[in-house]
Amino acid sequence: MLALTPALASGTRLVGIEVDRDGARVLGSSVKARPFVAPELPEVEPYVAGAPVQLEVTLDGPSARPVTVRTKVSGLCLSHPAWTEPHVAGDTIELHRESFVVELPDLAGYGAVEVAYYDGGTAAAARRVIGVAELAPEDPASFAATVFWPEDFRDPEIYALYGDATKVGERINVVIIPDGYTYAEKSVMQDHARALVDFFRGKTPYKEHDGFINYILVYAYSAQSGTDQCDCGVVRDTAMGTRFPNDGFPCGDSGNRCLFYGGLCDTDGGSNLVAAELRAPAVDKSIVMVNTTRYGGCGGSRAVYSAGLSVAAEIAAHELGHSLGDLEDEYGGPGCGSTAFELNTSTNGVTGAWPEWIDDIGPPRAGAQYFDACLYRPEPSCEMRTLGPPFCRVCNQQWARTFFGHPRVAPTAPVRSASPPSGTVTVDVGFPATFGVTTRLAAGPPVTNAITWTVRASGTTVIGSGVESVTYTFPTIRSYTLTCEAIADTNFIKKEKYGPNRDLVAWTVNAVSFPIPAEVGSLRFVGPDDLAWDDKSISGSSAFNLYRNGACLAANRPASAYIDDEVPQPGDLWTYLVTGVTSSGEGTMGDARVNATPCAN
Repeated sequence: MLALTPALASGTRLVGIEVDRDGARVLGSSVKARPFVAPELPEVEPYVAGAPVQLEVTLDGPSARPVTVRTKVSGLCLSHPAWTEPHVAGDTIELHRESFVVELPDLAGYGAVEVAYYDGGTAAAARRVIGVAELAPEDPASFAATVFWPEDFRDPEIYALYGDATKVGERINVVIIPDGYTYAEKSVMQDHARALVDFFRGKTPYKEHDGFINYILVYAYSAQSGTDQCDCGVVRDTAMGTRFPNDGFPCGDSGNRCLFYGGLCDTDGGSNLVAAELRAPAVDKSIVMVNTTRYGGCGGSRAVYSAGLSVAAEIAAHELGHSLGDLEDEYGGPGCGSTAFELNTSTNGVTGAWPEWIDDIGPPRAGAQYFDACLYRPEPSCEMRTLGPPFCRVCNQQWARTFFGHPRVAPTAPVRSASPPSGTVTVDVGFPATFGVTTRLAAGPPVTNAITWTVRASGTTVIGSGVESVTYTFPTIRSYTLTCEAIADTNFIKKEKYGPNRDLVAWTVNAVSFPIPAEVGSLRFVGPDDLAWDDKSISGSSAFNLYRNGACLAANRPASAYIDDEVPQPGDLWTYLVTGVTSSGEGTMGDARVNATPCAN
């Protein structure tokens, strides 16, 4: 559970930025009616070719304190000029000019952004400014490729959200951007999007973490159906400019399957991607859904997939593994590989990058990325190797760490809140005190979670497990440490890799002797047989004794209420009195009454 800074602004501005090695420009922006709360600024990660790029975006304005955020952009290469051909390996791609959306506070007078990265090629990482750009008007400018929005057809549906619209700020928002759908094909688009969401909600590990994810289909329409097939000389006027490249393969060859965006044989619709994303309430990762039955897909800054196939959703799950999960392909192929990200592929043939899993799954298997030799994968089959199988256990671990470590999820997961708030708490010795947490944990089989409550004084005692609240009586006057450890996804994540899935809430509990409480007031019937009175805080009580006709009816009641379901006989009169109790004794009944038969406390 990370601490969030107070809201910096009442509105959040989504800003679309395009970058390459030599410059940055703002493509557009839109303001959302939700407070901007800045998460903790992550540590600097210097640029390494082939890895996701951490970009630093600074919003400049009249204040002496500019606002800075850092965001990762995968599928971007800053080592070569923008006009250089993309790097394609299997079904992953790196462009030399890419766009992304970042969230910033909507502040008056702040009119420019500076984009920078940290160069890892020097002894000490040097901050390199890519460019400074003025914020564009809220409506994006016209772009090269033809795009139609719902309002062009007087259609009020701007987007469809699958999830919880009230939880945008604490869920990973996956935006589905359609390409190659005409307005007449709106129902086809909706069917493809629903099939994708339904598939994700039924596939591990997406389904167990569905409460952490929103899927948002942004409606955008193309002038023509389909996608460019540059290798076949087929050009379609589509909004996002997706295409199969012309990489020397024969027309339609299965080796030419990196379906992506970026123009090449037609107009560039990449900027329209940002325009679509700015229409969503939030965007954390996008997946481009292409209306084609030709097999293809690719993973980069955004995932792209062919939506008209029976295996379309499987392709999408694999490509999102690249774009959101940072997972690598496990295909294998001729030759000897030399480098790996050391997540689900490794150069270590003994323990891989997953020594914690070796006892469960055995030694690494040769064949990963695009090489049969020198690179290793965790298990024989995996979604990152072939379509259809589940993600392997090492990939599931990476997914679980990704979900719980995401900046939107981490502040409220696994633990959302604590009652009383963590810190120093004073309780009355010898009387039960209740502590609780609310959690956001993955749900449904096969997920297992662990919650453990401990009290430490001269030793450590476990006082509860598997529950979100405990009631405990502190026996002696002294200071205690009470902790609640919540660990999510204990079956997905090995102990050695615990981190974002673990929260520890701690209280310093001072057990003292409370003074004798004051008179308890407001004793009343709130129903035919429901009694209620002032709560503990008013009288300084730790518990209550309830008397009926002078006799003890209930001793040491923790709550300020009682149900007396007995019925008096005709002509009987029952009177009730309540007193407060602490470790120092019982309070007065009021009006100088003498308690002749006190409850045995």
